[in-house]
Amino acid sequence: MTVSAELAEIHEWWARRSGLTGPATAFRIAGSAYDQVTPAGADNPYWEIVRQLPSVRVAGEGICPDGFARGLPVGHHLLTKRYAWAIPSPGDIVWLTRILGGRGLVEIGAGSGYWAWQAEQAGIDAIAYEPVSSSANTFTDGTEYSAIRRDGPTAARHHPDRALLLCWPSHGSPWAYQALRSYPGDLLIYIGQGAGGHCADDGFFRLLAREWTPIGSSIHHITWRHTHSTMTAYSRRAGTAPGNPRRRGPRPSA
Repeated sequence: MTVSAELAEIHEWWARRSGLTGPATAFRIAGSAYDQVTPAGADNPYWEIVRQLPSVRVAGEGICPDGFARGLPVGHHLLTKRYAWAIPSPGDIVWLTRILGGRGLVEIGAGSGYWAWQAEQAGIDAIAYEPVSSSANTFTDGTEYSAIRRDGPTAARHHPDRALLLCWPSHGSPWAYQALRSYPGDLLIYIGQGAGGHCADDGFFRLLAREWTPIGSSIHHITWRHTHSTMTAYSRRAGTAPGNPRRRGPRPSA
């Protein structure tokens, strides 16, 4: 089914909504005060679908699309697998461009490469790594939106001049820790939940707290209902780069 066909079905869902389900306060982001418009010439089908889904305001989390409302033709599971776990709103990409200040980007664990594709459309020089082939990656539907390099998390060590992007690293997996530990640069963009949530492992969050300082978050980041996350930039603290004698030893065992 094409994106235009899915949008048509979502419009039909709204037309018969009273007989289905969903919070009485649900509304569409599209056309509301919270809307964000994709720049002319850019293509962001994920956002174009999300902005038409039923959304609600959640205390402490902002505006959250409800991808689990009954009767929707597309929802959370289908869209996260087709595109990405985190929703790249147009405002997020503007914020990312500003934070990078002309610097390139390297994404580790890029999945389908959707975030890298959005960055590239904004003029950002992005490199995406994903060790698993698209046909074997159970976190995607096999679609690739950007050129994907096949390598593991320590590929971050090759890009000291680029900012590192980590988006919803797998819960309980060490690969986000390995990427951050290997990365010799000084700017991290992390999209996901914090310690104790459903991203990465304890080693990653210990390393993040020990060696990195948050310098800002995207106020335009829209997250799925029930899976709230943030998009935050971190700056490396002095003396913590790989190879620096002041840096602490290897990761403690679990």
